[in-house]
Parts: sequence; C-alpha cells; structure tokens
Amino acid sequence: MGHAAFALSSVDAPVCRYLDLDDCAGPGAALILSREEQARAGQFRFPLDRTRFVAAHAALRYALAEQTGGRADALRFTHSAFGKPSLLGWPRVHFSLSHSQGLGLIAIGGRGPLGVDVEQLRPVPDALALAATHFTRLENEALAALPANERDRAFLTCWTRKEACLKAIGLGLIVPPERFEVGVEADCRSVEVPVAGRILWLVLQPAPSRMDSVGSIAEWRQTHNRASVPSGATESFA
Repeated sequence: MGHAAFALSSVDAPVCRYLDLDDCAGPGAALILSREEQARAGQFRFPLDRTRFVAAHAALRYALAEQTGGRADALRFTHSAFGKPSLLGWPRVHFSLSHSQGLGLIAIGGRGPLGVDVEQLRPVPDALALAATHFTRLENEALAALPANERDRAFLTCWTRKEACLKAIGLGLIVPPERFEVGVEADCRSVEVPVAGRILWLVLQPAPSRMDSVGSIAEWRQTHNRASVPSGATESFA
C-alpha cells in the first residue's frame, strides 16, 4: 500500500495557523485557562516560558471557541491514558497544539485525530547522532547524503513529521520513532505506524511554509489488522 494508500488526500484541518507567543497573549489570557492549565503554567521556572505557555493555551481555547460557538473559558478538556487532550462534549472536533520557543502552531479539524509539531529552524550540530537513534535506516542514509548546509532543515523536517504522527495517534514514545518511515523531505504521503499487531495509517503533510521554522501536520485516518489490509478498514475516521 505505502504512500499511495490514500491517493495523497490531504489532512482535514481547516484551521492551521501559526502563533506569535510573545505578542498574542493579552493581559487576561491566564484568566480563561482552567485551574489545571494555570497550575501547569506555574511550574515553569522562567517567566518567559510561563507567558508563552499561557499564550499558546489561551489561543487554542479562542480557536476552539470559534469552531464550537462556546465561550473560551467554559471549554473543558479530557485526556487519554497517554495524555492526548480532547474537547469534552465535542468528539468530532479534533485539534493539536505545538510550540517552539516563541512560535506556536494550532490545527483543528473534524475528521480524524490530528497531530502537529513545529521547530524553530536552527543549527543541529548532533543531527547525525540523533538520527542514528531515532530515524530509520533509509532516513539516516538520506540525511547523510545531503550537503551539510541542508542537513539542519532536513533533520528538523523528519523530526517534526515523526512527532506529528505520534501526537495524532496519542501514544507518545510507546511507539519508537525509528519504527516508522516519514522521510526527510516536506512531502505529502501516507504513513504506516505498527502498533500492537495493527497498522495505523496516517496522512502526513507539511504545515504552511515559513522561512524561520519547520512544521508538520498528521491525521490518523484508519487502522488495519497487520495480517490483512485491503478492502475495508477495521476502523476509519474518513
């Protein structure tokens, strides 16, 4: 099946936007957060990190309020056993949030579970060493074959693509990132993630392009038994 599995259909995320976390938090942003979110914000040692956390989660609440017609401060979240959040009372509203320093990324859709990840573009001097641990053999070969001046972006591209997939399925590092292939290029493809005897199929694509960062977005679309895949999915979000 591979990359043709979904005919390269795109991720369903009508809302996909970047956030300037150093500029978008108003003075009352913390007041719309839940007590749990406020407690998490209070755990940050440095005020700048705390402010960025508040800004990111307040922006997510405002974006979800636009989609649901509710009040941002009245939204309630629940979490899976592995920590993936969902919106209580709105099972068909899927979302994901990521932030890297002062840059955030939000995606919201209505078809399948979403995952986003963003990284500020920066030098990664140990890219090859990190890749040797977390990337597949083909990804390692592709990264090593690139000119040194292209390697940082390619590494971060692959890294955010793996993180986006893991966030979409909500299982965290229970799935080793070196077990599934996403590539080092910012293309659109289907991805197969093996989990407990099944194959989880996702659609993966780059987030809107920016010169200063790398972002990826994934949507979990189907689950198949490992032994038999073709005609119908055992579970589908399409």
